[in-house]
Amino acid sequence: QGRDSEKRDDFETASKFYEKAFDKWPSNTRLANKLSSLYLVKLRQNAKALYFSNRVLQIEKNNETALLNAAIASANMQDIQQAELHFKQAAQTSRPSKEVLLSYAAFNEERQKYNEAIGLLEKSDTLHGACLDSMVASARIYDKMGKYNKATERYQTILTSGFRIPPDLSKYISGRVTHKSSL
Repeated sequence: QGRDSEKRDDFETASKFYEKAFDKWPSNTRLANKLSSLYLVKLRQNAKALYFSNRVLQIEKNNETALLNAAIASANMQDIQQAELHFKQAAQTSRPSKEVLLSYAAFNEERQKYNEAIGLLEKSDTLHGACLDSMVASARIYDKMGKYNKATERYQTILTSGFRIPPDLSKYISGRVTHKSSL
């Protein structure tokens, strides 16, 4: 019933069915992660997302999905210390996911911890290969750091990377590269 509701984009009803199932099966970490993700992404209820993430972490303290959801929910609720704790723990696994590394980098960028953000983006590129998101983020951060030559190099690499670049982003990058090159 939960899946059927979800397929109809009725996430409120889906969450109710999933919660009923979780009440009967509280050790099911996959179900708790499902609820956490549903509350975080679809329903934008950070407190509920954090609650279900914490339920998973009580059972599996290094569950990467739960750590990431807890970090994002905590950050959204401005609990910076908890967010940092969860992000750090998720990023210290043997092979953290691209999502963990990119999200942690964005968190650090927002807090103006640019060197840490660049380090996480480089780690993501090393472990998972460069992607458009990591390339754009690193170029933007280099700009914020005042490292315009590095930013320009990164933007030029994006243009020749072969990634499908949305037209508005391509236009911005082309203008940015032309403008900075003429300075």
